[in-house]
Amino acid sequence: MNNSQLKLFYKKNKSNSPLIIFIHGAACDHTLWLYQTRYFFHKNFSIISMDLPGHGQNSTKPINSINQLSNLIKKLIKTLPNKEIYLVGHSMGSLICLETSLERFKAIKKIFLIGSAYPMQVNKALLLKSKTNQDLAIKDMITWSISDKIKLNGSNLIGLNLPNLINVIMSNSRNGLLYKNLVACNNFILDKNKIKEVKTPFTIIAGSNDI
Repeated sequence: MNNSQLKLFYKKNKSNSPLIIFIHGAACDHTLWLYQTRYFFHKNFSIISMDLPGHGQNSTKPINSINQLSNLIKKLIKTLPNKEIYLVGHSMGSLICLETSLERFKAIKKIFLIGSAYPMQVNKALLLKSKTNQDLAIKDMITWSISDKIKLNGSNLIGLNLPNLINVIMSNSRNGLLYKNLVACNNFILDKNKIKEVKTPFTIIAGSNDI
C-alpha cells in the first residue's frame, strides 16, 4: 500500500475480512506488533501496521504533533474500502486513535487504547533525560512500565523477553526521536466537547503495575 508519509505493512486476508490498524508508541515501530499481527491474521483479520514518520523504516521527517499524525491516519482510512475497521494504539498511538475518533468514521467499529492516559503529561525529569541521554530515558521507561514479575520471567510467552524486545525496538530509533514524541504527547490537547459526541466504543487496556 502506498502512503506518502506512512510506511505501511499490509497483510490482506479475505476481501471481506475486518481490518485492524495498529499504531505504535513513542520511539517504536511496526515490529512492536509482531505477535499481534500474526495472531489476528490467523483469526481472519486483515492487518495494517505502520512506521510513523521518522520511525523504523520510514525515513520521512518526524511529525511532532498528535493532531498532524492523526491527520495521516484519517487520510489513510478515507482511502480504504473496508467497512469494518478497528484501531489499536499504544501510548502515543492511543492519543492518535483518540484524535482520529473525532472524525467519527462509520467504518470504525471499535477503538482499543493500550497504556493510555489523558492528559498524557510527561515527567519533566524524563523529558530532560530523553533530550540529553535517550538510551537512559528508554531504560527508565522500561523500568517504570513493566512489572517486576515480567522483568524476572521475560514474559508470559515462551521464547519472548519483553523488556529486551522493547529495548531493542526503542534503542534502534533515531537519536532525538523519543524527546520529540514525548513532547508531542505532553502538548496534546483533546477537544473534550467533541469527544462527548463520539459514539464509537472504546476499550482501555492498562497494566495494574504500570506506574
